[in-house]
Order: sequence, then C-alpha cells, then structure tokens
Amino acid sequence: MNSRRRFLQSSLAVALVPLLPRISFADEPQVAAATVTRPSWEVFRRGPLYSVYVETIRKMRANTNPSDPNSWFYWANVHQNFCPHGVDYFLAWHRGYLHLFEQKLREISRNNALVVPYWDYYTNPNMPVEFLDPTSPLYIANRRNTNVHASLSLDPFANQIINFPQGAPNAFEPSVESRPHNAVHNIIGGVMSNLQSPRDPIFWVHHANIDRLWAAWVKAGNGRTMPPPSSSYWSDIFNYAPGVSLPRKVTISTVSLGYTYENENMPNRIPPVRAPNRPPLIKLKALSPQLLGTQTLGGGEQLSLDQKSVSVEVPVSVQQQPRLRKLLKASPQAADVNPTTVRVILDGVSLTELGQGGGYYYKVYIDLPEHANSKHEDSDYLLGTLGPFEISGMQHHAGHDGDDKVQLSFPATEALQEIGPDKLDKLTVSFIRVDGDTPVKGTVINIKAFRVEAGDAPVQ
Repeated sequence: MNSRRRFLQSSLAVALVPLLPRISFADEPQVAAATVTRPSWEVFRRGPLYSVYVETIRKMRANTNPSDPNSWFYWANVHQNFCPHGVDYFLAWHRGYLHLFEQKLREISRNNALVVPYWDYYTNPNMPVEFLDPTSPLYIANRRNTNVHASLSLDPFANQIINFPQGAPNAFEPSVESRPHNAVHNIIGGVMSNLQSPRDPIFWVHHANIDRLWAAWVKAGNGRTMPPPSSSYWSDIFNYAPGVSLPRKVTISTVSLGYTYENENMPNRIPPVRAPNRPPLIKLKALSPQLLGTQTLGGGEQLSLDQKSVSVEVPVSVQQQPRLRKLLKASPQAADVNPTTVRVILDGVSLTELGQGGGYYYKVYIDLPEHANSKHEDSDYLLGTLGPFEISGMQHHAGHDGDDKVQLSFPATEALQEIGPDKLDKLTVSFIRVDGDTPVKGTVINIKAFRVEAGDAPVQ
C-alpha cells in the first residue's frame, strides 16, 4: 500500500491547480456561471459524447505514470491516500473528487461538454454491457459479479432519515454509505473491493449515482436537513493531493460545481425487505481477561466468517441489565455531547486471500427473532454491513500501512430502542451472508475478538 508520504511530490500536483473551480464563497454557496446535466448511462451511451468518454479513458489508462495527473493510476492513488470512509464528509469529499476528475476528462479530451454519467442501478442492477467488453477501456478483469441487486436498499430514503452527517441519529450519510455504496463495491469485487477501486471504470458511474442520490435526498425535502452553509461544518478544506484542495463549502450542492442530474428523484422501485430468521448460534472461545473492560457486556474470540450465516449470543449479567435498560431509555444526545451507547465491536479484523477479492458482504443485525414476523422491518434490526471494502476503508482511516488487522464498531443503541426487547438477559448479533450471482465459498474474514459494550462512546 502506498503511503501518503510516498504518494506525490507537490510539484507534480501543481498540474491539477487549474482544475479548481473559480467560485467565490460567502455565507451562501455561489451558483456556477453555467450548469451542465449529468445523464444516466442509458442516455449517455447513445449520445455523441460516449465515444469521447471512452477514448479519453483509453488515453488515461495507457499512461501508467502514477505521478502524472493525466494518468488513470494517479486518480486511484488520490482515492487510496486521501478519501474518507466511515467518517464525516464521505459524500462531500467524493463530490469534489468526482468534479476534479471530470475536469481532467475535459482537459484531456479538449471537450468542455464532457461529463461523468451515472449508473442508475435502482432501475437496472445489471452492469451496462459496455463495461463487460474485454476489448473496451471500460473493462477490467477479475470482477466477481456484474449484477448488484443484492446491494440495494431503500433505507436511506425512509421518511425518518432526516439528518445528514455521520454521528447524528437517523442520518443519511452513513446509511447511503453502507447500502448501496459499500455493498455495490463489495458485490462487484475485484479491485472495486478496496481503495484502489477507481482503477475499475465502473467506479466513476457508481459514484456519480451516489452523488445523485444525495442530491435527490436533499431535493425531496419533507424535513430532510443539511448543515446550513454558515455552519462550521463547512469551514475547512478537502485535500486531494499535495497542494491540491477544495473548500468544503463548494460541495454543498451540485449547482455550486456547475452541474445537475437528469433524474433527481429518490428511488422507490425495489420491494420492501423482510427481516430474516435468526441464523444458527455458534459458540466462541471466552474473552481473555485483558479484553473484559468495565463497559464490556460479553463476547468471544476467534470468529471466522464464510459462506454460512451465523449468530453469536452474548449473555448479559443480572448486574449489567439495569445499566443496559437505562441506556436504551435515554433520549438521543446532542451532536456535541459524547454519547452513551451500546456498540458491537470487532477487534483484529482481517481478510483472507479469498476474501480480498470481494463478491460478498454481511449484513450485521442485533436480536433477530428466531422466526421472523411482520412486527418489525429488516432495517429495525440492521446495524450495518461488513465486507472487504469496509475493512479496506478502516485500514486507511486507522493509518495502517502493511498491518491488515483493524477494529470495526457498529452502534446498536437506535436498533435496540426501536426493537424494544422485553428481556435483556442476552443480546444476539447475527452475520447474514449476502452473495452476488457468483457465490464465494470458504473463509473470507477472520475476527480476533468480538464483544458488545455499553457505555460512553469513544471520541472521534
């Protein structure tokens, strides 16, 4: 893995400076002088810019110098070394990244009308055929699946998802990052399952769609709220390479960057998903004494995940149950208060060689009923997703360089409050395996220790 220190010399990154938008900023984001429309892939591939787009990508992929901003590999390294995943600004940073890449396409093609189209997989989850032609620069080998139906969810667009940033209750950013974003990366697999994913040309039309879904969520209104332009949330900058940055405020809306989307409606075409039955329970080795902190309710060691779905049961002692019940009855804290939460924590998470190739992910649930019923929806029990892309993103966020073992944490308070369990003598965490059309069989993820904690959440 390339480190940030080895990424690029600042003198090489100066070539990107002319690409920064010439927009002034006050309390309100300014509208660009002219806007273009990013169309769906189905419309774009039949238009005059399709051949220009393909030829430009061919030229960039032929340039194998990762220090040259005209190279395809330069942009993959920008993503690997600077992108935020699982933290604040996931959506905003990628909006700026997509904008800078689009500007580079225009520069290389000498066509200022060129845009990055979006793949609307909610309408058609099959990868566009143009990306499957081995003779095309849109093709890359070793993808494991080309249908992403198993990655889709309407959870981010539910009426109760009215807040935006990571850490807020009922927030859009973490919901859409989990599914469809992460899940699409995981199901496609190959290079898409790690932070070098921009090397796969499907990455760009996937991220254009994620950006479109954000714009659609904002446009839908009905209580959905972004941090206002005057908020300190937008007061810093985003880094993309040494010497290359964008003000955060420019990413508040697409029109600030000079574009809109052909379709800015939220999706509603997939049927609702019922909660699954709880999969079989497995027993783990007892937690070592050094892992039993004052906040630990219980857990175990040496959890391996393969093609089977499994559940792990955590007994809650009589002494711990009153504290847990008190946490679940507490009202949500303000965003600036260190929250008291229940969390499922996975320590020492690593991928096997088989698991690195993707093609799968796991939906992580809490307290699934042994036999599903209609009382609660699938999303009520769901804590998040776990797959190679999440692990790769956490490696980056943790600053690991060569160490493949990381920690992942899943907040569980909201789910438990929604379920409202009658008894708190045990908690059950389930890992439901999700595969594409080509299942991957064998151990893919190893987890050194699994535990449930209840107490003050760590400060980010």
